[in-house]
Amino acid sequence: MSESSTDRQTAATQPDTDHSGLQHVTVERDDVIVCTMFPQEPSDVDAATHWLTAGPDSFVSLEESR
Repeated sequence: MSESSTDRQTAATQPDTDHSGLQHVTVERDDVIVCTMFPQEPSDVDAATHWLTAGPDSFVSLEESR
Protein backbone atom coordinates (compact mmCIF):
# COMPACT_ATOMS: atom_id res chain seq x y z
CA MET A 1 0.00 0.00 0.00
CA SER A 2 1.45 3.36 -0.96
CA GLU A 3 1.26 6.20 1.50
CA SER A 4 0.07 9.72 0.62
CA SER A 5 -1.40 12.72 2.42
CA THR A 6 -4.88 11.15 2.16
CA ASP A 7 -3.67 7.65 3.01
CA ARG A 8 -1.93 7.45 6.39
CA GLN A 9 -1.35 4.38 8.50
CA THR A 10 -0.16 4.25 12.09
CA ALA A 11 0.41 1.25 14.32
CA ALA A 12 0.55 1.33 18.11
CA THR A 13 1.05 -1.31 20.75
CA GLN A 14 -0.78 -0.91 24.02
CA PRO A 15 1.49 0.02 26.96
CA ASP A 16 2.70 -2.66 29.38
CA THR A 17 0.19 -1.43 31.98
CA ASP A 18 -2.68 -2.46 29.67
CA HIS A 19 -3.46 -6.12 30.34
CA SER A 20 -5.87 -6.52 27.43
CA GLY A 21 -3.21 -8.24 25.31
CA LEU A 22 -4.39 -6.29 22.26
CA GLN A 23 -2.71 -4.00 19.78
CA HIS A 24 -4.30 -1.90 17.06
CA VAL A 25 -3.72 -0.42 13.63
CA THR A 26 -5.55 2.73 12.59
CA VAL A 27 -5.81 3.61 8.90
CA GLU A 28 -7.17 6.88 7.52
CA ARG A 29 -8.01 7.13 3.84
CA ASP A 30 -10.10 9.83 2.19
CA ASP A 31 -11.22 11.19 5.59
CA VAL A 32 -12.47 7.76 6.74
CA ILE A 33 -10.78 6.28 9.80
CA VAL A 34 -10.85 2.53 10.45
CA CYS A 35 -9.35 0.86 13.53
CA THR A 36 -8.51 -2.85 13.72
CA MET A 37 -7.64 -4.55 17.02
CA PHE A 38 -5.94 -7.93 17.32
CA PRO A 39 -3.87 -10.00 19.80
CA GLN A 40 -0.30 -8.81 20.44
CA GLU A 41 1.29 -12.18 19.66
CA PRO A 42 -1.23 -14.22 17.66
CA SER A 43 -0.54 -17.66 16.26
CA ASP A 44 -0.88 -18.05 12.48
CA VAL A 45 -4.45 -19.30 12.92
CA ASP A 46 -5.39 -16.55 15.38
CA ALA A 47 -3.96 -13.86 13.08
CA ALA A 48 -6.50 -14.87 10.45
CA THR A 49 -9.51 -15.18 12.78
CA HIS A 50 -9.02 -13.11 15.97
CA TRP A 51 -9.48 -9.47 15.00
CA LEU A 52 -12.11 -6.74 15.19
CA THR A 53 -12.46 -3.78 12.82
CA ALA A 54 -14.49 -0.65 13.54
CA GLY A 55 -15.32 2.11 11.06
CA PRO A 56 -17.30 5.35 11.27
CA ASP A 57 -20.70 3.57 11.23
CA SER A 58 -19.65 1.27 14.09
CA PHE A 59 -20.24 3.87 16.79
CA VAL A 60 -23.12 5.90 18.20
CA SER A 61 -22.84 8.85 20.52
CA LEU A 62 -23.52 8.27 24.18
CA GLU A 63 -26.26 10.90 24.14
CA GLU A 64 -28.07 9.16 21.25
CA SER A 65 -28.05 5.79 23.01
CA ARG A 66 -29.58 7.06 26.25
